[in-house]
Amino acid sequence: MALIHGFFSSSLWMKRLERQIRAEGFATQSYGYVTLIGDIEAYAQRFAQALRRMDEEEDVDRLHIVAHSMGGLVTRRALQIYRPSCLGRVVFMASPHRGLYAGRFWGTFCRLWDCRAVGQMSDVPDSYVNQMAPPDFEFAVVIASHDHLVPPHSAMLDGCADYRVYPAMHTALLLRRDVAEDVCSYLEHGRFLDASLTKAAR
Repeated sequence: MALIHGFFSSSLWMKRLERQIRAEGFATQSYGYVTLIGDIEAYAQRFAQALRRMDEEEDVDRLHIVAHSMGGLVTRRALQIYRPSCLGRVVFMASPHRGLYAGRFWGTFCRLWDCRAVGQMSDVPDSYVNQMAPPDFEFAVVIASHDHLVPPHSAMLDGCADYRVYPAMHTALLLRRDVAEDVCSYLEHGRFLDASLTKAAR
């Protein structure tokens, strides 16, 4: 399984989630990358190369991906560039699939420092993220209802096999044991724990 972090972050932020997932019997690899220079396309090209290497490992039977925040956008594009032959399930956690107001506001400013990814995550209709092709693989979505960075409507993505809304903030999702349990349930069984009850309550 590959775990990928989001913007202005590092693989260290994924460590607690990774430990909890590993405790459930999954083998994990945390992918880190520099996010303050470059754009989503460049990040995705490098992640696609990493996925190719993982795909070629003899002991990898099924390659799941757990992506947080911008890492979900990087994953979507990377899987267009290279699709692992053993691709399993994908979990998007608080990823801005429909863009961010902050991307619209800060995009031009950040471009001066060659940080083009911020503008690419704008919520305007013709932004990079809003022009991405819809996923053609199995995935689920985790949403943070108290997220002041990625609002719930942006984190939702049509076509998901399952979804779960947590009363949490953006990064706090990575620290919750119940989120880790849900992720493991989906990766193993294709559904979150008690997902039907959660949906009925919304």
